[in-house]
Amino acid sequence: MSWMSLLDGPLARPLIVGVVAGLAAQTLKLFSFLALEKRINFRRLAETDGAPNMHSAAFAGLTAAIAQKDGVGSLEFALAAGITALVTVDIWNVKHASARQADVVDSIVRRLKPDWKGAERRKLSYTVFDVLAGTGVGVALAWIIR
Repeated sequence: MSWMSLLDGPLARPLIVGVVAGLAAQTLKLFSFLALEKRINFRRLAETDGAPNMHSAAFAGLTAAIAQKDGVGSLEFALAAGITALVTVDIWNVKHASARQADVVDSIVRRLKPDWKGAERRKLSYTVFDVLAGTGVGVALAWIIR
């Protein structure tokens, strides 16, 4: 069985919705950066911070597509919803902790070397809004890709 045969099977639509939702979230970040900063930053396609969150979009899209295909009473939906909830909460916790840790490291560096003129890093933005926006993108795409 090849991986291409997955696209012909019963998992095709949920899998496609999940992948497209993740890619759409990354693409929306590219365009939001363009609107805010008036320049194109292709790094935004690979960066995982900011709204909408790619991981929550992909898992929410997958889960919504499974709900549409098998119903919310199915074992498949229950499993997908449980995994999506875990991933979404973990995304928020891990990313929030990463942002806080980066702020602490910056504070330590500034205390040890007050005159340090190192490269200014972009503030990490990991908020509940980022994760909820990703979830919204995933669910919306599940309804659009029918």
